[in-house]
Amino acid sequence: MYFSSLRLCGNGPGVAENTVTNQPTVTFNPPAERPFSVRDEIQISNWKHAGLQTDCRPFVVAAPCLEPAWCQRLEDLLKNSAIALEAVLGCFPSSGLVAVHAALQLAEQVQVYRMPLKPSLIRPAGMSPRKPLPCAFHNWLGERRLGLYLLREYGPKRLLWNSLAPEALTDSGAPTDSAPLAILENLFCQAQSDQEDELAETLDWLAGIERRALARNAEETRLTTLEQYFFLSRHHPVTTNWWLFNNRLSAPLDAVLQRLMVCQFDLMES
Repeated sequence: MYFSSLRLCGNGPGVAENTVTNQPTVTFNPPAERPFSVRDEIQISNWKHAGLQTDCRPFVVAAPCLEPAWCQRLEDLLKNSAIALEAVLGCFPSSGLVAVHAALQLAEQVQVYRMPLKPSLIRPAGMSPRKPLPCAFHNWLGERRLGLYLLREYGPKRLLWNSLAPEALTDSGAPTDSAPLAILENLFCQAQSDQEDELAETLDWLAGIERRALARNAEETRLTTLEQYFFLSRHHPVTTNWWLFNNRLSAPLDAVLQRLMVCQFDLMES
C-alpha cells in the first residue's frame, strides 16, 4: 500500500495541525488505556512499551484501518530501517526517526509534527549516579543530522518537518576567536571523573558562546565526531562517557548539546 500523504505525530512539544479526513496518522507509544483517537490512526510502540520480553520484534504496529498483514509488513520495514540507521548512528535509533525513514518509502508526502529530536539530558537532583536516563541511549545529535539530510534530500514537497528547526534564538553570548569544538573534543578525550569542576567550567563557557561565533569556528565533520560523547551504548556495560551519569554536569551538558544542535542546523542550512 502506498499513501498519497502520511502524517506522523510525535510526543514532543508543540501543536500538530488538525487531521484531514482519511489521512493516516502515525502515533507513538500510546497509553494502554487510550483508544484510537481517529479511525485512520496507526500506532507504533517499541517492544518495551508493548510489553514484549525481548527486542526480536523491536516495533509493534496496531491499526484498525489496515489489514494485519500490512501491519506486519510495516513492522518489518521499521526493523530494517532501524538496522540501517543504527549502523550510521552507532546506537539504536529512536522510534520517531525510524518511522520518518520508513514513511518516505510508503508515502508521496510525509508530514511530521511534534518531533524535534532533542529531549533533555538534565537529570533529577536525587537520581542515582548508577542509573542512566532512558533518552541517553540515543544519539540525538546524530539523529538530527540525519533528519536534516532527509530534509535536504527530499525537499518540502515530500517531507514537511518544521519541528526539526531550532527555536528562534537571539545571537547573544560571548564572541570568541578560539576553536570551541576542538576544545570540547579534547576535554572529553582527557576528562577523568575527578575533573568534574574543570569540565563544568568549560561546559558553562561553551554554552555561553554566541551563535554566530560557534558556527564560524565549527565544521560538520567535527560535530559528527562529537556525537559519540553524548549517548550511551547498550552493547557496552562500561562507558567512558561518565558525565552522562553525573547529576551536577547534566544541566551544562544539556545546554552545550542544545547549542551544538543549533550550530549543526546553521552549518547545514548555510
